[in-house]
Amino acid sequence: MNPLQTRRNPALLVLLLATSFARAEADPPRAVLAANDVVEQALSYSLALRSSALDIRSAEALKAQAAAAARPTIQLEGSALQFRGLEEQALGPAIVIPEIPGRYQASISLAQPLYTGGEVGNRKRGAALRADAARHADAAARAAARFHALAAYGTWSKAHHAIRSLEDAVKRMAAHADDVRNLREAGLATENDRLATDVLLDQTRLRLDEARRREEIARARIAFLTGRDVPPNAAPEDPAGRRSPTPEPETALLDAAFSNRAERAAALLQIAEAETAVRVARAARKPHAYLRAQYETANPNPLFFPPEEEWNDDLFGGVVATWDVFDSGLTAGRIAEAAAEVERARVRLQQHDDAILLEVREAAADVRNANDRMTVAQRARESAERNLQAATDLWQHGLGRHAEVLDAHAKLAETEYEWIAAQADARVAGAALDRAIGAPAARADPETHDEP
Repeated sequence: MNPLQTRRNPALLVLLLATSFARAEADPPRAVLAANDVVEQALSYSLALRSSALDIRSAEALKAQAAAAARPTIQLEGSALQFRGLEEQALGPAIVIPEIPGRYQASISLAQPLYTGGEVGNRKRGAALRADAARHADAAARAAARFHALAAYGTWSKAHHAIRSLEDAVKRMAAHADDVRNLREAGLATENDRLATDVLLDQTRLRLDEARRREEIARARIAFLTGRDVPPNAAPEDPAGRRSPTPEPETALLDAAFSNRAERAAALLQIAEAETAVRVARAARKPHAYLRAQYETANPNPLFFPPEEEWNDDLFGGVVATWDVFDSGLTAGRIAEAAAEVERARVRLQQHDDAILLEVREAAADVRNANDRMTVAQRARESAERNLQAATDLWQHGLGRHAEVLDAHAKLAETEYEWIAAQADARVAGAALDRAIGAPAARADPETHDEP
């Protein structure tokens, strides 16, 4: 339509504006949802982190209990008893034990451990080690939650941008299909050309539908991790060709991983805690001594003889010593159980070490592969664009086969998808390597993986 005709027809101009506004309302503008926002939401919602926070609280409570065991305890006690069937008894002509049916007593006592064979001290050390291990386990859970959020975001980014690429491919194929139909009607193309074009268009549309379903799954995964649905108009960040830094040599990566991984630090602390539990169990074989003091008032007071129906006070203090010389193997069994826990903790450490070794090697290989894929995919996409243009020109001038044009369309769609997938995989691989070597949280931000 001539623009001048539009200016001369106000009603038509109003209709066009109304249509554009309706489309704007139907298709709200895309809002970019950053990777860091998804990570923060996942960390805030993570049930694993809530559980690890409770583990820390529990460990701190045990630590307080162990510390309290080394301090004095004060106990209040009282009783009021009534007896029946009592009779006076005469121990001689001048001593008569009267019948006293009611007995009342109140006391306050203090006890202070003096020597426990190392039990109290080792319980304190073990509780402190457990609290430290719980904090490291929380850090490990935080790193895992961060990585899972970034991985889910990478999957969403791959699917979302693949949709954009495939939508463009469908448009190209649909336009080409229209051209082929017109040429078929003019007798300049065969029925086989038309059929092959329609089949390729259907295949491209099928891939587009699959990408949309993958995006739905990725959105559901993010909702699972964050506890909230991704807004319908949300879109991931543009990868913009970001590459992960080239990994350092394997020895350097493993040194960093074994030094930084919170899971390994927690496992080492658990071994030390288990070893203190062995010493606690062995302490039962040693004598124990306590300082004890007590003030008591009773009616009658059994320490006064002959007993009289009146209130009398007494106060005593001293050292109480105990030594279990035979317990039918109870202590030996507890020591064996604690020793087995030490070995179990060492096995868990070996499991962590093996897993770290595998994760570092896999993540480093994935980073190198993703970076190489990005380089090749970028060149392949540029080559496919030129190849499609050349094949189309040759075919339109009768110098090429239509099958070559279809192959060029398919190749361009494939290379565009591979370029998008390589970028998303590079970001996920970089996040996986950061987690594998226990890098600080700041490095897990995909923005820091940029290279000039």
